[in-house]
Amino acid sequence: MSDLTGREDEELLLLGRDALKLKRYAQAADYLAEYCERLTKKGTLVPGGVLASYGVSLGHTHRLREGLAVCLNGVASDRRNPHVYWCLAELYVLADFRRKALEAVERGLALSPGHPGLLRLRHELGVRQATPLPFLSRASALNMRLGRLFHSLKLKVSRRRLTSA
Repeated sequence: MSDLTGREDEELLLLGRDALKLKRYAQAADYLAEYCERLTKKGTLVPGGVLASYGVSLGHTHRLREGLAVCLNGVASDRRNPHVYWCLAELYVLADFRRKALEAVERGLALSPGHPGLLRLRHELGVRQATPLPFLSRASALNMRLGRLFHSLKLKVSRRRLTSA
């Protein structure tokens, strides 16, 4: 941390974000921790996006619980930023909380439908289709049979398209 004392605040932020993009999480955590500490000492609020990025770097350095807490603080301070939801979803994936990760992805996509990180995460996690009869539970035998029937019909149609092309 001694080499960080001579750096400007904005430089620390840029270095932290660059390290995060390059998946150098330990470096990112060091830079962002120093940046957050400096802002706190000045009495300035740390932006939610920075807190969320710091949370992701902590989560990837085996400090998942602390990373989630920091990221949730970032979400609380900046609910209109899709980046904070991407960070939160990343941490939920690390913690094996798939449902919470999907909720965070959907909240972020509601703010920014074209956010590449959120779209990639949604594709990786996969999203269930709506049930054929939404007033019945997903586990209902009728919903399950209809779902299998519709799925097989879609497969037949797509196979016909492939063979005719």
